[in-house]
Amino acid sequence: MSELISRRSLLGHGLKAGVGLVVLKQLGPIEVLAYSGQTAQQPNNFSAAFQKLDEFIARHMQETGAPGLTLALASRDGLVRVSQYGFADIKAGQRVGPQTLFEIGSISKSFVGVALLQAAEEGKVDLNKPITSYLPWVKIDSSFPPITAHHLLSHTAGLSGVPLLMRVAATPLRTGWAPGTRFLYSNIGYVLLGYLLEAVDKRPFAESIRKRILEPLDMKSTEPIITTSIREKVAIGYAPLHPDRPFPLRGRIAEAPWTEVAEAAGSVASTAGDMVAYMKMLLNRGAGPRRRVLSEKSFELLIQPAIKAPFRGEEATYGYGLWTSVVNGHQLLRHTGGMVAFSSSMYVDMTSGFAAFASVNANLQGYRPVIVTRYALDLLNAASAKEVLPPLPPPPPSPEIVKNAADYAGTYTSGDDRKLTLVANGERLLLEHDGQPIVLEQAGRDRFIVKHPAFDRFILGFGREGARVVEAFHGPNWWINERYTGPKTFEYPKQWDAFVGRFHSDSPWYGSTQIIIRKGKLLLEGEAPLAEIEPGTFKFEGNPIALERITFDTMVDGKAIHMNFSGIDSYRTYTP
Repeated sequence: MSELISRRSLLGHGLKAGVGLVVLKQLGPIEVLAYSGQTAQQPNNFSAAFQKLDEFIARHMQETGAPGLTLALASRDGLVRVSQYGFADIKAGQRVGPQTLFEIGSISKSFVGVALLQAAEEGKVDLNKPITSYLPWVKIDSSFPPITAHHLLSHTAGLSGVPLLMRVAATPLRTGWAPGTRFLYSNIGYVLLGYLLEAVDKRPFAESIRKRILEPLDMKSTEPIITTSIREKVAIGYAPLHPDRPFPLRGRIAEAPWTEVAEAAGSVASTAGDMVAYMKMLLNRGAGPRRRVLSEKSFELLIQPAIKAPFRGEEATYGYGLWTSVVNGHQLLRHTGGMVAFSSSMYVDMTSGFAAFASVNANLQGYRPVIVTRYALDLLNAASAKEVLPPLPPPPPSPEIVKNAADYAGTYTSGDDRKLTLVANGERLLLEHDGQPIVLEQAGRDRFIVKHPAFDRFILGFGREGARVVEAFHGPNWWINERYTGPKTFEYPKQWDAFVGRFHSDSPWYGSTQIIIRKGKLLLEGEAPLAEIEPGTFKFEGNPIALERITFDTMVDGKAIHMNFSGIDSYRTYTP
């Protein structure tokens, strides 16, 4: 559902997911359970493609630490192949099976788009009419023109990007710019669309999705919302053992807590077989097995380029719950999904007529199985054209390889004469601590993970003057080297000391976050500087249109006990 903030790429849009306490052991060899359907578009030479795909997935799961994976391959004629890998439940030794449900996350958004376009065809809703016409209880604090369903569907409403859930949908929502002018991925917009569908359909959201999409497509195993009644059917989900700190390569994972999800932004749980039926409908431009689910006109609206919106760094546009783009002459419909403990990806190639869906029962702080769906499509396209099959994607580069390690080497000193010593050993960067070298793991430009208990809570970062590295920082700690020429003392309002500490939300969607002060700045997670706009209320510094607000209140013994992050409540914890 949500693109949660991670300590590797902190964007200021959300917090971390929580986990349980059962540590997983190293997985053994991956066992493949597969079923292939023979169609006119699936010649026998697909077997070589499947063999390559299985080989890659086994390697990929070992590289990422994924417990289990389910995969669906479809063509315009329907089933190409469904396959399962690894474990649905490590402790029980239960393998992923054809009927194992996986939470598909934000891929659910296209289901919402399909259902609302159906309602529009029936005259029940005007997608260009203000949403308050249908949901008068929605309070929007805005000086701009009204928000419509079109704006919500295309993430152009100007609402916050924080992954807000149902509990705050009824609170006043702020807009930062005129609807239709900017793209900002906003889950709260799709939460509102779920309410809108209920209002115009006169029935619960889950029933609308079941009647409008699941039943016409014979998706008999799919659940429109995630509730405890389906828990035994869903794979056990996993997440980092320590969600409050950077997640290193081959980090330890654990069972995540169970969460119910009824919000339209990411409520669907499905099987690989059922996702074949859904992708077949998309490949056939809205046509189902017995009747059209969407008219040709409505399908065109579903995939229309509503606004430019990069897809994982690639140039693309967003429609109604789908990214659309043309890559190497192929029109692609794509989306990913991230839940507390699931990660998914869907690629639909409208040009070649093939599609792939993959889901992993783990959320590893930003991971999505995009490389699996992309490689699967490349193999299907090559096999169908009887071309040479593409080689396996290369293994990811080791984060312990730091090509510019020499940039960071040297001794850094803090104001109280504590020293930090970095050593470049070829293309490895070592931190010397208590007489022992610690190999650092790169986590972005000038950012590193230190796999040692004394340093694992925060990213170790470096700052530059021009091209030269001159400073290092870790949480509230700051060191400089002999090349540093900037100020060495900093002032800040002393009342900010009341806000420093660790704040925890009971929701596994958000977990805990750390507030520190460094170089006179109040920082969220040691990376994102906050700017005070009124006493106790902050926004992200350097972003004039930032909608997120962080508020501290409820003072006890000079410390703020409560933090509110754009509607998300967290409370001070006295554990470090």
